[in-house]
Formats: sequence, structure tokens, C-alpha cells
Amino acid sequence: MDAERLAFSWSGYAGKKEILGRIREASFRLQKRRYYRNSFAPFFYGQFAPADSGTLITGEFRMHPFVRVFMAFWFSFLAVFVITALVLPSRGQQESAGGRAFILLIAGAFAVFGVGLMKFGQWLGNSKQNAIAAFLKKTLETDDAH
Repeated sequence: MDAERLAFSWSGYAGKKEILGRIREASFRLQKRRYYRNSFAPFFYGQFAPADSGTLITGEFRMHPFVRVFMAFWFSFLAVFVITALVLPSRGQQESAGGRAFILLIAGAFAVFGVGLMKFGQWLGNSKQNAIAAFLKKTLETDDAH
């Protein structure tokens, strides 16, 4: 595993190992080295906890926090746009029959695009998640990694 240190390289990180990580006192984060940009690729966020027989490692795969915040902003803005467009009447203009339908069509297209972008990025990252799980399994020499 290489430390997550930015560098001028094809992957954007220093080193050559397949898995990149950041380890703190009681937690860690792992990602698979990528040679292309995919903000939706999975990271493994893990925690260390004392156990009777040693150390228990728990964790989960999820997107980078910045991407999660961005997507929350995306869908929140979309919801505010739709509500505003449907509730507020147009000022001094007669409403056309297709006006609101067009707004809903555009909003629906943005929603489909947002969900599609996330799903496509996650699909691209499936092999990355498998590689991280295999790394954990091999490194920890256990069959209990799920």
C-alpha cells in the first residue's frame, strides 16, 4: 500500500502500488489506484476497535465525502427549482399549457442525468471495490472480509 500523497504521475499519486491509503490512529481509508478520473469510485473507510482476540476492523465502501456533498447539493437544487417553478406563477404572463410540462421534463432530465452519472461511476468502480476487498483479505489473512 502506498500513502495517499499527491505527485506528478499518471494516477496523480506517488508510488506504484495498486492500493493507496491513509491511516490515522483509529481509522483508515483505502482506494484503488486509478489512471483515469472517477469521482464516484469507492473508498473503503475502516475503523480499528479493540477486541478480546486482538483488533477488530470494521468498515464500509462509500463515495468520497466531497462527491456525496456535491450530489446532495445537486438534488437539493433540483428539488428547489421544481418546487419554485411549479408553485410561483409567472408574473404578468399567461401560462402556456406546455410551460410547466417543459420545466418538469428538464428537471426530470437533470435527475436522470445525476442518477445515471452516479450509477455509471459506481459501475466503473466495481472492480476497484473487489480489488480493495481482496487486498484486505490478503493483508489480514482472513476469510471474514465481506
